[in-house]
Amino acid sequence: MGLVIACGSEDPPTSSGGGSTGVMETSGEDSSAGPPATGDSGPGTEDSADDTAGSDTTDTGEPLPPPPATGIEIVEVTADQGIRIPIALGGELLDPGERNGAVLQGRPLVLRAFYETDPGYANRDIYAVLFLQQTDGSSEIYESFINTSPPECDGEPLNECRYGSPTGSFVFRLEAQDVRPGATYRISMFETSPGHEDDVSDKSPIFPAGGGSLPIGVEDSTMKMRVVVVPFDHDLGPECPEPPDLLEELGTDYHGNPRTVADYFGERLLAQNPADEVEIIVHDVVPYYGNASGGQGLLNTLQSMRFGEGAPPGHYYYGVIRPCGGGPDFSGIAQLGGPTMGEAAQRVGWGVYHQSVATTAETFVHEIGHEQGRLHVRCSGDEAGVDTSYPDHPEGDTESWGIDVLSNPITIKPPSSHDYMTYCGSTWVSEWGWHLVSPWIETISSWEASGAVPPRRPLLVGTVREDGSSSFYRAEGWFEPELATPDHTVRFFAGGRLLAEQPAQWVKWERSEDYNVIVPLPVEPSRIEALSWHEPGRSGAIDRSSLEAMGLLAP
Repeated sequence: MGLVIACGSEDPPTSSGGGSTGVMETSGEDSSAGPPATGDSGPGTEDSADDTAGSDTTDTGEPLPPPPATGIEIVEVTADQGIRIPIALGGELLDPGERNGAVLQGRPLVLRAFYETDPGYANRDIYAVLFLQQTDGSSEIYESFINTSPPECDGEPLNECRYGSPTGSFVFRLEAQDVRPGATYRISMFETSPGHEDDVSDKSPIFPAGGGSLPIGVEDSTMKMRVVVVPFDHDLGPECPEPPDLLEELGTDYHGNPRTVADYFGERLLAQNPADEVEIIVHDVVPYYGNASGGQGLLNTLQSMRFGEGAPPGHYYYGVIRPCGGGPDFSGIAQLGGPTMGEAAQRVGWGVYHQSVATTAETFVHEIGHEQGRLHVRCSGDEAGVDTSYPDHPEGDTESWGIDVLSNPITIKPPSSHDYMTYCGSTWVSEWGWHLVSPWIETISSWEASGAVPPRRPLLVGTVREDGSSSFYRAEGWFEPELATPDHTVRFFAGGRLLAEQPAQWVKWERSEDYNVIVPLPVEPSRIEALSWHEPGRSGAIDRSSLEAMGLLAP
């Protein structure tokens, strides 16, 4: 298969006490710069963060950290792993059941602490320290340093009116390995320069104001996405371009570590899906001699590959190709998937490998969305097969805040962004789309976690074309009778009599009038002398020799 890359569980570079800044932007592309620097001077241990005395020096003459901040208090906290999730409002914890989403374990998280100020508060730099405590007794410290100012929200929740502002809150980017079930946090704020020590205020410089700590509410999640990415060599002659190199180096990740194209694909998929791990499995290069201007040929090839390679039912297959002699009039195509083992064969798609890797990755995320069962979201008007239940139909805005937790700097995504299932630019995942695919990912992940995958069974797989011709091959996989269409069947004969008539899974190939047909073999192939497919109004014979083939379809 080639290299396996797990993008949701990378080890970050080591540091002395974690660290994160409040550096954010509201739009822009990923940067290849190094990781953000930690905050300026300030406490570096739990004791110095919370137990600062009132004198200027210690007994040994060493300077103490700055005094606690005055006139400012944290009242709202959000956790963002792609979409905004309030976890504290009015200074009080929101239990997981009261939230608009789950906080997933082992996934980077941006925690934002929104503050209120006293009347007459003077704009100034404030330094905040987040102390993170784990159930095993270990702890981490994260830092944020911002220029604070009185919020002007007119009664609107702070996390709503200030979410788009990089200085509207303290910002802490928690590393994936620190986001664990049972983790608790507290935050302390400090002045960075003298002049406000004598300000009178009843606001608390610590959160929660009553002391102690609050749970983040990280769930013990199992949310995995495993994608086999297949680079195709469109080998039609010496003038054809080289196949895509998914292991080619492509800048750096947000830690400043070198990454490959495959890493980048995984980042973009993880950033916009409720998964705690995305694994990109880079397949060996596969030659392709067919037509790449249509969609079905490569979809058919990918489907037969996943059958022939015995892929687990939860794996997605996705091909990338540099078409030779002109490409299609679309960037990508995929079958509409479903969250059952019987629909594993439909988890296939492919896209054109553009000169811009960012554009190629956007197509990848979009097409995997189709493999997850997502329809298009209308925006440009060119989208076909749209989901009319989308909340912002037909404009296609996300109507929800989010953050790209894997970009450098952290990038805020406003509600005016378009859902990634549109054809419009400036895309992000909507809260609605996030929740739509979440149960699918959970269901598919449960198969691997429980080990409850039933044995494969013999199947007949093929295509019935618009002109009535057909081609089939024998394979092994999963079949669920409830997915079959009773009036679409395959008949099996021996000795001039009918042995069995099996309802078949009958699914239209995308961008085609042909149909993908999957049906279980009811008896041993050696007993079958003839077979035929049947749908309302027409039927046709199936080549008996296809029962002898257990490999891939010919290109």
